[in-house]
Amino acid sequence: MTSTKADRVREAVLADIMSGALTPGSPLDEVVLAQQHSVSRTPVREALRRLQSDGLLETGARRQLLVVDVSVEHRREITTLRVALEGAATEAACELRDEDDLDRLELLLLKQRRAADAGEAETFLRLDEEFHLAMAGAARMPTLSRMLGQLGAFVRLGRLGEPTTKTHMLGLVREHEELVSLLHSRKSSRLRTTLATHIEQTQPRT
Repeated sequence: MTSTKADRVREAVLADIMSGALTPGSPLDEVVLAQQHSVSRTPVREALRRLQSDGLLETGARRQLLVVDVSVEHRREITTLRVALEGAATEAACELRDEDDLDRLELLLLKQRRAADAGEAETFLRLDEEFHLAMAGAARMPTLSRMLGQLGAFVRLGRLGEPTTKTHMLGLVREHEELVSLLHSRKSSRLRTTLATHIEQTQPRT
């Protein structure tokens, strides 16, 4: 599918939000964005409307669109939703997973360990999101997977500014290895409990 001007503006603004170049509370100006991307205000307006619909922009006091601020309360809400959604997929995942699912997860584990060893935090966090989506994907529940994909941007926003050390990343890899082992052995009850603990744990891994 050919991307439109609105698609390209949306992707560029989203990348700036995810990288922290646009910080929480930053106002977005249609005229400035149109000039930056050499387009009219119409595709800019459409791009911003879609980002607002995704929950990444909010209307400020002067009716300006602002980058959403992921508060402590918002992070808790996101965690609660992740536990519920990813947990709901565990029973079906254990029943329906096949060798291709396990191979995909093992490859992601290998890539994560390499990224951790190299101290490549940005790559690791992208792979972390792919890993959780792949775990849920084994359940063959497309609506649930789509909802998790939509949550992904908020998860990344909530991590902005947090240190991601090599020790922390390697600790997460060990936890991911345990999750894959439980999926492999089809232990759905333990998988759901272990997954919830993994998602809810906010302390740095040691």
